[in-house]
Amino acid sequence: MKPIKELILAIKFDKDQVIEIPSELQLIGQGRSAAVFRVVGSMKAVKVFYSEQRDLAEKEGKIYEQLSNYVYYPQLIEVGEGYLVIEYLEGMTLYDCLVSGIPITPSMVDMVDEALNYARAKGLNPSDIHLRNIILTNDHKIKLIDVVRFTQEKECPHWPDLKRAYYAYYQRRFFPKRFPPFFIEMVIRLYRRRLLPI
Repeated sequence: MKPIKELILAIKFDKDQVIEIPSELQLIGQGRSAAVFRVVGSMKAVKVFYSEQRDLAEKEGKIYEQLSNYVYYPQLIEVGEGYLVIEYLEGMTLYDCLVSGIPITPSMVDMVDEALNYARAKGLNPSDIHLRNIILTNDHKIKLIDVVRFTQEKECPHWPDLKRAYYAYYQRRFFPKRFPPFFIEMVIRLYRRRLLPI
């Protein structure tokens, strides 16, 4: 297999759109600052930051180092110029659980709390916690990804608000456990505009 740096150089972006990737990589996700690829046939994921966000690689790498050897975060493998290599997590996001109808249990919520409390104990301020950044692994463990904003100073309301909604609505006996993506996206937009009673 080609070296990671060589594979990254073969990726073509048009701003934040991936337009070409080498066959050794599989696109598995995109966010506002980076695209994430699985190295085919391996347990490695490569997070490649867009050109104007390349400095975030070193920052996020340092955060993963602070969180190293902990059960609730992926292992950091390598930090390079504009990219990270981390452990590939087999499983699905909590967002995918909502779409698929896989119940989100109180023990999963507790595991997220433990992960965030661990980060706080390391001097970090967990931020930008949302359903796509929380992975339910195939062995029913919770892992958090995308920790680049864990050094923000302001308090992030995302996880407390998600927890409130979980216990106030989702836990009700007849509340649906499966939702189409368009409905989830609509709820997210309303939440961002502060139009929900949370």
